[in-house]
Amino acid sequence: MSAAPVNDNGSDDHPSGASPEPPDRPHSGRGLAIVIVAVVIGVLLLPSATRAPLSASAVSSGTTTTLAPGKTTPPGHSSSTTTSTTVAPASIHVLVANATLVNGVAGSVTTFLTSKGFGTLTATNALLKVTASEIFTVGGATADVQAVAAALGLPASSIEPAASAAPVASTTGANVVVIVGPDLASRFHPGATTTAPPG
Repeated sequence: MSAAPVNDNGSDDHPSGASPEPPDRPHSGRGLAIVIVAVVIGVLLLPSATRAPLSASAVSSGTTTTLAPGKTTPPGHSSSTTTSTTVAPASIHVLVANATLVNGVAGSVTTFLTSKGFGTLTATNALLKVTASEIFTVGGATADVQAVAAALGLPASSIEPAASAAPVASTTGANVVVIVGPDLASRFHPGATTTAPPG
């Protein structure tokens, strides 16, 4: 019996005439599955790649200064668009201080603001007398002071700059401080029929 011929080409992995791998192995099926998975991942990631970055007011770092209802920009940030901001009166806590010689007028203004839905603190006296009513913000809540000025029918000129300190002993618990001058005293003195400002 003669020995089987030796393959001289240096390749003894497969007998001559045999294919390198069995023909029933599905190479194309595995490649197709990989392509499909890649496409699905791409489709899932595409919306997040094309989404606009979140604005500073939506992502607020330590500036997530819990924004009061209706506020769209945290203090210290400016908004590039002009929008009308509606502030819920109940979220505004107003301290009214009498800066006139008319007794009880701060209490009357406080009662009026309470009837309009504002949160109010106990009325007090200012540390000085004024010739016209003034409104101060506590903590830079500019939309808050505008809402209070509108409710009292006071002009924008009555709103003091944000850095100004209200002339009262304490502003604890207040977002806005109203210093009652003669203009408000004439409308809100005790015994007067208090009406909402015109407009």
